[in-house]
Amino acid sequence: MTQFVSVPTQADSAPAELRRSTRVRLQTSGRVVLMDYGEARSILVQDLSVHGACLKVGDWADLPNRFHLLLRRTPSEPHFQVDCTVRWRVGQAVGVEFDRAMAGYILAELIRQPAFRH
Repeated sequence: MTQFVSVPTQADSAPAELRRSTRVRLQTSGRVVLMDYGEARSILVQDLSVHGACLKVGDWADLPNRFHLLLRRTPSEPHFQVDCTVRWRVGQAVGVEFDRAMAGYILAELIRQPAFRH
């Protein structure tokens, strides 16, 4: 399992970028489903890579550290499931690492989706 550690940069003491892969900024909908399938909520995926994502989960204070993330490649296809572990939390956002890397072609299809509209 990967452990992320903040390392200050010389320029501004902000944490250095330690992700294993480049994340793509996007605004697309998804669903978080608890591991026991007892609860599910809609969320917003703010950025995504083959190894993880930044999710806007709203006011879900008791969101557990492990859950399923459901995403769709196209509106006509069923959701596919990615198991996640929370790596950080800031306000309504959580950074997650995928338990298994997402296939590159799936990431490419998600990036080509039209933007999520409220």
